[in-house]
Amino acid sequence: DKDFYKHGAFSIQGIGRAFSGVLFGVNRGGGSTITQQYVKNALLTDERSVSRKIKELILAIEIEQLYKKDDILKLYLNEIPYGSTAYGVQAAAKTYFGKDAKDLTLAQSALLAAMPQAPSYYSPYGPNKAILLKRQQRVLSNMAAQGYITQSQADAAAKEDILAQLVPYRPYANITAPHFVQYVREQLENE
Repeated sequence: DKDFYKHGAFSIQGIGRAFSGVLFGVNRGGGSTITQQYVKNALLTDERSVSRKIKELILAIEIEQLYKKDDILKLYLNEIPYGSTAYGVQAAAKTYFGKDAKDLTLAQSALLAAMPQAPSYYSPYGPNKAILLKRQQRVLSNMAAQGYITQSQADAAAKEDILAQLVPYRPYANITAPHFVQYVREQLENE
């Protein structure tokens, strides 16, 4: 949502892009703003219906009236899933790099920014590492193009061996009773 600070609770262009994608069967990206995504993840379900979308828009408008943009971004970043048992950017920083989010490098931050669209698919421990790294490069390129970093910073971050910086995979590190949790998860998936 590169225009997060420029638009309100929803983006007319985003809605138009998503609507035309549905109409013509071409995926042109999502139409939801960060505020709408936060509402969907934190307050509503993933149900795909017109009534849920209307509720999402109403709640997004209310949140935009109550909170500053920086606060909404913090709420969003602390809510979204990053795969494994990591919910929120702080948990993701600890899970993948063993450090606090405030201590991440530009390359590490860009890698995490590349994951939320499909955290399991883009897991740095999974089979799609090459695709994740391409998304990380796109994040860095977009940041440079939008003036958040210089091109030389983007180039330096792109050269880092980011996968070598990952902590060893420990899927049950934060779970007290992993066997029981996995049993319950399998039961829920079956139902």
